[in-house]
Amino acid sequence: MDIIQQLRKETNKELPLTDRIYEELLRDILTGKLARDSWLTETKVCTIYGASRTPVREAFRRLEMDGLLEYIPKRGEYVRGFSYDELIDMLNIRADLEVRAVSWSIERITDDEMEQFTDIFRYMEFYTKKNDIHMMMYANSAFHRHIYKTAHDRMLDKTLTSYFNYCKYSCPPNYFAPKFLDKTLEERRRVYSAYLKKDVTSGARAMKLHMSSTIKRAIANINPNIYEK
Repeated sequence: MDIIQQLRKETNKELPLTDRIYEELLRDILTGKLARDSWLTETKVCTIYGASRTPVREAFRRLEMDGLLEYIPKRGEYVRGFSYDELIDMLNIRADLEVRAVSWSIERITDDEMEQFTDIFRYMEFYTKKNDIHMMMYANSAFHRHIYKTAHDRMLDKTLTSYFNYCKYSCPPNYFAPKFLDKTLEERRRVYSAYLKKDVTSGARAMKLHMSSTIKRAIANINPNIYEK
């Protein structure tokens, strides 16, 4: 099974109930379906998911650790979400960490992992040529997740994966913008070329430019009705 198919399988597989409740609440908070300053109760969420209190409580605790919910005694869970400024900070922190991840990855990637990275980039070229937006979403995730993994630092991998998912929901890229796929492919090509040359400096520079463009695109896609300045 190739790496893109594996990612699709992981994305579409049936999650354990606690994970499913967590993921859906996370998405609903970051997309504004659950508005900031609103309230959640265990009873309400249990009813929605047909679940017992235990998995709901576990999902709440995880969202509290993420800073997205705050438990208020006798009231329930207060939806904090992210402010506009917090979202901008998150984008900038992610950009800095992406540069670090690329630098470590180029230094530490194994031959087998490099072959997988080449496969991912070839898929990106193929799906860009076909203008297959749906598959490019998987390829984009695979590209970044492989960089995190091959940096061979568990905390960096975990942190960047969280930031990637937050950004995916709160300011998703506009894959339908004119020439979007072509532009982003060329940005990633510069990153990939640095891997081929084992050039850490060029890789860091290419990722910095890519993330700078990503932040500009993300800010343009932030929903002002959810994230007020």
